[in-house]
Amino acid sequence: MTPQIAARPARVSALPVDPPPLTGPDGGAADLAAMTRICLASGAVRDVLWLRLSRLPKGLDRPHHRRLLREALALPQHARRARVFHLPNGDMAVATAPPDTLRAAVLRVLDGAVDEAAIAQVVRGLRLPEQSSALLAALEESLGLAVAAAPASPELPPLLAEELAAVLPALARADPAPYLRRQPLCRLGPEGETGIAAESIAPMPDALRDRLLPGRGLADVPALAAQLRLLLETRMLVGIARPEWLAAPRPLHLSLSVAALTSEAFLVLDGRLPRAVRPMLTLAVPAAEILADPSGFALGRDLAVSRGYPLALEAPSGESLALLNPARLGASVVRLAWDEALPASPPSPAALDGMSVVLTGADRAAAIAWGWENGITLFQGRATDRHLRR
Repeated sequence: MTPQIAARPARVSALPVDPPPLTGPDGGAADLAAMTRICLASGAVRDVLWLRLSRLPKGLDRPHHRRLLREALALPQHARRARVFHLPNGDMAVATAPPDTLRAAVLRVLDGAVDEAAIAQVVRGLRLPEQSSALLAALEESLGLAVAAAPASPELPPLLAEELAAVLPALARADPAPYLRRQPLCRLGPEGETGIAAESIAPMPDALRDRLLPGRGLADVPALAAQLRLLLETRMLVGIARPEWLAAPRPLHLSLSVAALTSEAFLVLDGRLPRAVRPMLTLAVPAAEILADPSGFALGRDLAVSRGYPLALEAPSGESLALLNPARLGASVVRLAWDEALPASPPSPAALDGMSVVLTGADRAAAIAWGWENGITLFQGRATDRHLRR
């Protein structure tokens, strides 16, 4: 299925899915997540009014005001067609079929008590399935699972060429496994279908630097950083060419620089692979590599495609696809990295037309929901890792 980056979610299965009920006992966080998933799968529309009782401004954070807000939601004309979810941090979410008549009742309670800015902090309206990723992000926040901003890395003195040269002989014989990030690439649909589609392998030059050259930075010496990455990639390719993998090949996504794609190590690997096995290796090239060396990439691409390897574009954002059209590059796969800005600036549908799309960095349920909203069912990240361990 070709993903469509649009507001309307795509069904991923012809199996009938019942819409979520609007009656029954109150629910909690797990029930709200389940209802969101059902809406994504069935296309059922629900308006969700989220009351951030955990953020009530001073003067309204009293039992009396909380009671008034709860009573507003429990009015008979609303209760018959609403489902209430009580969340661990004290927030409440109420789902109704459109049109939403609850918001007006809540605003009457707050009218005159707080200013408009405070109301926006307390009352939030969301519509499913279009805003499933936003709802799940809010749910993760209520559960204390929101990802905190990473602390800024300390500035380190740059790595020196002679320091790298001193360790290269040992690295050429070292086991690269501790410095390769391996993650399953999971096929995951909103209706529950799950399976491992491939394994992703990518070099981690920073981890190797921390182990052998601690206290030295790579940011200011791109040539040395590229040399360290190429060394890891070369060792990775040598490992794949070994008889153990050739005896039982499995689908892999390999993150490769342009230099690795045109290296002797890749040619040696290619010479050992039967033609029937080559399509199992998807060669993923970062967008920055292509922009830095377009002629080198063209050479490596022509070789890889002619030998039967699928080519993937690693796109760090939706905007990068405006610079690099995957189809014109010869790619059949796009590995699109998730970040919090992606819903606001998604790639155009034309950029992904005919592409198989993998959403990488899917560490949160909100990322998976956004993927589902846009027809994506291939994910890589900690959220899918947790799902596979269940």
